[in-house]
Amino acid sequence: MSSIPMSSTLMSPVIEAIKQSYQTHINPHPKAAAKICIACSGGQDSMALLFACQQLQLPIHVIHINHKLQKISDDWQQLVEAYCHKHHIDYDSVCIDWQSQQIYAANSKISQEKQVGTQQVNEQQARTARYRAIIQIAGENAIVALAHHANDQVETLLMNLCQGTGLAGLTGMTAFGVQHEFGTPIWLWRPLLGITRDEISDFVAAQHIPHVDDPTNFGVANQRAFLRNQILPLLDERFHKLVQNITRTQQNLTEAQRIVEEQYQQDLALCQWSNGWTSHQQCLHILNLQSLSQARRFNLLHHWVKGSQKFAPTRQWIVQIEQLLQSAQTDQQAILQWQGIEIRKYRDTLYRLDADYVKAIHGKSDNRVLVNLTADVGLSVGLSLELALASRAVLPNESFQLLSQSFHQSFKKLCQRFDIPSWERQFAKVVILHDNKEKALIASQIPKRFALLLPNISVWLADAGELNLATQAPCPWQLVWRDSLDSKCH
Repeated sequence: MSSIPMSSTLMSPVIEAIKQSYQTHINPHPKAAAKICIACSGGQDSMALLFACQQLQLPIHVIHINHKLQKISDDWQQLVEAYCHKHHIDYDSVCIDWQSQQIYAANSKISQEKQVGTQQVNEQQARTARYRAIIQIAGENAIVALAHHANDQVETLLMNLCQGTGLAGLTGMTAFGVQHEFGTPIWLWRPLLGITRDEISDFVAAQHIPHVDDPTNFGVANQRAFLRNQILPLLDERFHKLVQNITRTQQNLTEAQRIVEEQYQQDLALCQWSNGWTSHQQCLHILNLQSLSQARRFNLLHHWVKGSQKFAPTRQWIVQIEQLLQSAQTDQQAILQWQGIEIRKYRDTLYRLDADYVKAIHGKSDNRVLVNLTADVGLSVGLSLELALASRAVLPNESFQLLSQSFHQSFKKLCQRFDIPSWERQFAKVVILHDNKEKALIASQIPKRFALLLPNISVWLADAGELNLATQAPCPWQLVWRDSLDSKCH
């Protein structure tokens, strides 16, 4: 672990905040001894963060993103590079070429960024390109330090409030937490969230830290700049200590959000079905779900549907699920689609199918969901370990006679009996004896059927009677569904 030098002299609030945050969040982290990547634009805030981390002798690596959107962008890059050269700090500079639609860097392999001409680039597009470049340089699970401060936090909260956010949007940015961007987890560290812009300005002036001023910070062209330069100054004139007060409100909302999250976990434990078929499908027990109050049910559905998605569903979309729950038809399947996932109802169960699984059941995925049989014979019946097993799909209009019955049932009736929804039935397999693994199975050589394998259950067929199985004998093997969406099997 890196050690922070102690000083008897009074520290600046900026350095003290970074020191405290480092000891709280970074020191316990397994990657603390490696490096901290500082996203440095060359502006006042990020240069103050870089200077302070340097003074504290932290293991830093600077990443500068040149968006190429302003004539002075190259000047910012030169300032950051010159500072790093002077103080022997490792760095990467990345340039974004919007016209050729790619990102390039001198010492890094950066993938293409499909974007448009510079005249059409907005805040979100610039942020997307910036984070993609940072992630690909820093690497998976890297610690990336950002210079967001208390004023940024207030602006973020007000922006979310004006756009109609929920409780999570009012908690603002976190001091330290994992974030998944483009499928790659990184750790974002914001040690200056408790420091105001004025405190940072005083620190920069006192330490003579070189920096550049972004002209877009002083206009009203974007929403954040409008709040910063038009709205917040008016509010600050009327309300004393505006930033500190809103920050305190944000902290109170964060505590409330933790309570809501704990309640969600309790309600999820009550309502969630255990489902071993695939991790890409989640199930809720509708009767237990309906036993919750409307507010708790809404909160559960809101979190459950969102899952690992970046954005949460709207209130109107959750209302549609509520209407689906009230539907009287038990076997009729209704489908709600949102951001690639599907919400389905079958009998007394509500299903959430993620985007990969939706592609698989619609035949639009390159992955195939495979079934793997792990032989565990001899536990309950004395079958030979030499048995060769093969499997095939269920034939059209095929019927089956269960070991304990004297009549045949259609495949559809059996699935209904065992509560197998229609979208899962395509993965059913008929297991057969295969005495010669080298010989292709043709019509005249198909052995007698052995068992029918359905998601979460396997059933004996009457044809297996010649093996002297007891009528109620359990399946002699453990059924393992190998989900190729996880295991990358093809």
